[in-house]
This record gives sequence, C-alpha cells and structure tokens, in this order.
Amino acid sequence: MNTKNSPSEHHNLSIEITSELGLSHQSFAPQIERAFDLFIALVLFLELILLFGNTVSRATFNTSFVWANEVAEYSLTSLAFIGGAVAYHRGLHLVMRLGIDKLPKAYQQSVECARHYFVIAVALIGLYFATPMWHDSWNTLTVVLQIPKSWTLLPFFIGMGLTLIFAFFELRRHSKSENIFAFLLVLSLSLCWFLLQTFTGPWLGTSGIGFALFLLLFLVFAGVPIAYVLSVTAYIFIYSSGEDPMAVSLAMSNGISSFILLAVPFFILAGNVMTDGGLTKPLADWVTAMVGRMRGGLLQALVIAMYIFSGISGSKIADVAAVGTTLKGMLKEQGYDPAESSAVLSAAGIMGETIPPSLVMMVLASITTLSVATFFVAGVVPAAVLGLCLMLIINRRARKFDWPRCPALSWPERIKVSFKALPALMIPIILIIGIVGGIATTTEVSSIAVVFSILVSVFIYRGMSIRSFITTLADSGAMAGMVLFMVSAGSALSWTLAISGLQSVVSDFLNLLGGSTFSFIAFSIVLMVVMGSILEGLPSLLIFGPMLLHLTSVYGIDPMAFGIVIIISMGIGTFIPPFGICYFVTCSVMDTTVEEVTPRFLPYLSVLVIGLICIAIFPSISLWLPHILNLK
Repeated sequence: MNTKNSPSEHHNLSIEITSELGLSHQSFAPQIERAFDLFIALVLFLELILLFGNTVSRATFNTSFVWANEVAEYSLTSLAFIGGAVAYHRGLHLVMRLGIDKLPKAYQQSVECARHYFVIAVALIGLYFATPMWHDSWNTLTVVLQIPKSWTLLPFFIGMGLTLIFAFFELRRHSKSENIFAFLLVLSLSLCWFLLQTFTGPWLGTSGIGFALFLLLFLVFAGVPIAYVLSVTAYIFIYSSGEDPMAVSLAMSNGISSFILLAVPFFILAGNVMTDGGLTKPLADWVTAMVGRMRGGLLQALVIAMYIFSGISGSKIADVAAVGTTLKGMLKEQGYDPAESSAVLSAAGIMGETIPPSLVMMVLASITTLSVATFFVAGVVPAAVLGLCLMLIINRRARKFDWPRCPALSWPERIKVSFKALPALMIPIILIIGIVGGIATTTEVSSIAVVFSILVSVFIYRGMSIRSFITTLADSGAMAGMVLFMVSAGSALSWTLAISGLQSVVSDFLNLLGGSTFSFIAFSIVLMVVMGSILEGLPSLLIFGPMLLHLTSVYGIDPMAFGIVIIISMGIGTFIPPFGICYFVTCSVMDTTVEEVTPRFLPYLSVLVIGLICIAIFPSISLWLPHILNLK
C-alpha cells in the first residue's frame, strides 16, 4: 500500500505558493493548483483566527461570536471537499498498490489510468445527485447568518468540479491506447453491474451487503483511492437496493457537520508546525537524555518519543516520519540494525493509536455518542501498558544481543536539555489540561495548541519563517482535506450499510459463534485487524465502528473501553504486513525493506497482542483514569 497515487504521479508535499517557493514546472495545472493551494491555506488560517479569537473572547469577556460556529462549519466543508480535491491532485489520498504491482508490466499503466475514470465517475455522480439538494434547500435559511442553505453546498460542487479537472489532467499523463483500454474496462464493468442488477432486481439484506463489501475490496485492490472507493460504493450500493442515491450526497454533507471535526485540521497543523518548526529534535534529545542509559537506550527513547509525539501530532504517518527521521542517524551511529529500529518504530506506532489527540479517536467520537474528553483520557493508560510491554522486551533483547547504552550525561547537561525541550513539552500539557479540565472544548484547545506551537517555532526555536508557515498551512489544509473527505465518504457508506441491516447480519453470525461476549470481542478484534490492514485505520473505523459500538449494549460491554480495544486492533492492522500502510511508511523512513523487518517485528507484535488481550479482558485498564477524574 502507498499513500501516493503512483510513482509516476508523485507531487512534492511542499506547496507551490509563488515562484520563489518553487512552482513545479511539471504540473499540468499550475495556475489552478496554485490558486486553490492559496485558498485552502487562507481558509485554514482564517478558521484558526476565528476560533482562537472566539476562545479568547469567551475567556476574557464571557461572550462569544454567535456566527462563529456557522462560519467555522462552512470552512470545514471547504477543507473537506476542495482540500480533498487538491489532495487528490497531489497524490495524498491513500491507495492500495498491491494489486496493480502484481499485474504484468504491460497492463499496469492501463489500470493506473482506469483508476482516474472511477474518480471521474464519483465526481459526476456526486454532482448529479447533489443538484436537487441545491434546489430543495434554496428557500431554507441558516439560523444565524440567514443565508440560503444552498450556499453551504457550494464547496461540494466546487470540490467535485475541481476533482473532474484534476482527473482529466491526470489522464493526459497516459497514452491514447491506455486511455482507450481503461475507459472500455470501466465501461464494461459498469455495464455488467447494471445489467445484472436490472435483471435480478434490488439487492437487499445479506446479498446487498455482500455485494457492497465485494465491490469495496475489489476497487481497493484495483488501486482506486480509498476515499473515492467509499463514495462510489455507497452510491452504487444504495442504487442497487432501490433507494434514492441523493441520500448519499446528503449523508456525505452531513458526515462532516460535527463541531468536533473542526479540531482535525488544527491538530494536523500543530503536528506539521512542530515538525517543520524544529520542535521534534529537542523532544528527542530530552527523551534520549532521560532514558538513554537503559539497555537498548536509543530504542527505549524511540518508544517514549512516539508516546509523547503521538499526543501532539494526531497523525500516525507524521509521528513515524518525524520520530524516525530524527533518531535514524543516531541509531545507525550506535550500530543498531535499521530493520530492528524499524520494527520497534512500527510497534511504537501501534502503541500511540490511543494517545490524545489521536485523529481516529476524535473521528470515532464524532460519529458516535462517546465523549471526546473521556475518550482521550481513557486511552492514556492502555497506551502506557503497551509502551511498558515494548520497553520490557527491548530490555530483554538488549541483554541478548548486547545493544549499547547512550553516553552518560551529567545532571547540568540533562537540565539544559530539559530546559530547551520545555516549550515543546508544554503543548501536550496544554492539550491535556484544557480538555480534561473542561477549560475549553476540544476544538478550542486545538486552536490554542496551534497558536502556541507557532509562537514556539518562530520565537524560541526559530525554525519557521513566514514563507515556510504559508507552505505548512497549505500542506496541512491538503492533508486535512484528505482526512475530512474520507470521513465524509466513510460516514455515507457506514450509513448505507446500517440501513441495509448490517447489524442484523453481524448479530446472526455472532449467534452462530455462540453469541457470547467473548465471541463478540474476538470477532471485533479480528475484523478490525483485517480491515485496518486492508482499508487503513480510519476508513475501517468509519464503516464498522458505529455498528460494533452499538452492539456493546447487547453484550453488556462498556462502549468507552470497547472503543479503545477496536482502535488498538485497527492500529495493529495498519502496522502489519502485507497490507498495512504505516508498516511500509516505517520501512521507507528507516531505509530498510519489509522482508528484513518482518522477522524482527514478530516478537514486538506478539507482546502487543498480549497487551491488547489484557486490555480487552480487563476494561478497568481503560476506565480507571476517567473514573478517577469523574469523567463519563
């Protein structure tokens, strides 16, 4: 699996804001790309100013801007659909390349080309069925601003139109013969489905769900970007069941209407500011100074660094890239095998899935009834348990293989390193105190964290200029667009599966397994590991998370503790071969291969699985801290 659409479609993650920032001469749509890069950067910046200003106003003058929430939600939809289109053009959307790479060379480019025809289909279908929504909502006004609600759909139309433009530019990269083959292939598959569905009638119940899951996996392995797979599967499935596909467009729009999701772009921005602004290195130096004298000191430091940084960035790929890049050189200098380092980094990434402000925790809370603050607190101890398991096995392997310790530091040197890292360490402290203490909402705290990280980067570490900040803004906007568009599409597919009776199908299957609490938990863990590996973590949670959490009441399981279990299970899926996306990212960051890492990864994976089982059997591990803090 890869996060890029293909090697031939590689786009630099830095944004071409001006010619001085390096506008790509290879881009097929430089003016359009530059304009919308600036647009999403501006939207994110204005949203930050608005919410931070609203937070300060409420804290200082005990008053809020009554229109702030409506404007912020409008900004959110702009990031989701317009930013999602920009992310597609840059190749940021998650893609499973395993199926394409197994094809003969002669067919690979044609299938690559076919992927963009599926994206075009999603955009055209979305525009077609969203048009009636525009007309129906024209006479309905928003509560505060009193503007037609149709205007809130404008980002959806612009995003889908922009996707069409970028998709056609992507098709120009391919030859005429590849385009003809790809078009005929997609057309043939579409006709086969349409004729089969026409002659057999609506596909309801088990047959409809089976078709939807088959289509989902087929398109994923065909290399279609996962967010667009979720969208087209939802549209086709709802049509096949005889319902109005316009409901999917409505579900996509409503899927990102949660105010909690406003925190997602800010946490992504905070992580990027820390990485680009030079905050990662002081943190890594501090951790190394504290635990470096332990056996396998640098690997122990890597685990703790992942624990700390996971609580800041919120993006697992960003965590792996930041911590791995920072410590990679030191690990090689001290003689650690890159494969061993990569194995530990992957295992530590799994541990970090439940450390606040994890994006998957935020998204799962936004689409269920779970409290974000309680969810965040509930994940701290389980992550610490998994981290302790990793540190124990590192210690054991260090004794066996005689791994080195870091050079000793005097206490004055440790104090100096700690003082330098203190501003960076303040960011997770701000997050925890603000959210758990009820001082501000999750979204407001995320805006405070961004502003603080910007001030620290610019005035203390001096790692960020105005130009680099604009670039970071646009990068963050595109990444946030990818995540939010996936949330939108995943929510729509989850809704379509829910109304088709997926929960009843799963309940019947569990009854065949005995209908016990144990069978339900075991089934959920296996399901999330498998689907987390194939679909990546977030889509799998969007599709199956609400359904599984709803079933907890049937089996008498605490939904908060169960939510932690399925998130960790999903995390294991994203970090295991042969499909786990983060596993491949880790190997790439540490300059090694999957074949070299896998044998060394298995011992760490085994202790994590044991830790997961303990967390599942003893829910008090997750609930102990929330109960102490009187959180519900």
